[in-house]
Amino acid sequence: MILADDLPYLRWALMKLLASEGGGYWVGDGTLMRALDKVGFGPSLDQTRSAIGWLATQGLVEMKTTGETRQAMLLQPGLDIVEGRNIMPGVKHPLHLDLE
Repeated sequence: MILADDLPYLRWALMKLLASEGGGYWVGDGTLMRALDKVGFGPSLDQTRSAIGWLATQGLVEMKTTGETRQAMLLQPGLDIVEGRNIMPGVKHPLHLDLE
């Protein structure tokens, strides 16, 4: 379960995972949820979907729905945040997390 204070960190980690896939690829919500779980976040599917939706409304990821699955793809503004070239309120780099 993710607490409200952890949402900015979850959003950054989600974008970092999308960037680690090389970018430019659609990744499903279930795959992202399991990857976030492996790095210590443990979000529910609903929390993962909400994070994807929030990032999409900010123009950081593109989102599409295929059947029951939401998919996300990192956009350049999101990559700029992940790589430290830009900042955005609501997204924070978790200092303890290394996803390299």
